[in-house]
Amino acid sequence: MNAQLGKTSVEIEKVENTHYVRVIEDGVVSVKGFRSQADAKAFAQGEQARLGLDTRT
Repeated sequence: MNAQLGKTSVEIEKVENTHYVRVIEDGVVSVKGFRSQADAKAFAQGEQARLGLDTRT
């Protein structure tokens, strides 16, 4: 995935038994893994709120 400069988003992707939350903030990518889908969703929603993104899923 190529992050565009200035892009800000929060995404969840499942790979095998791990749910990864990818946070792109002003083009900088960070990834955090969770075993629980509920934990990943809670973290992603918190990041969306922090970044001022639409939190509707």
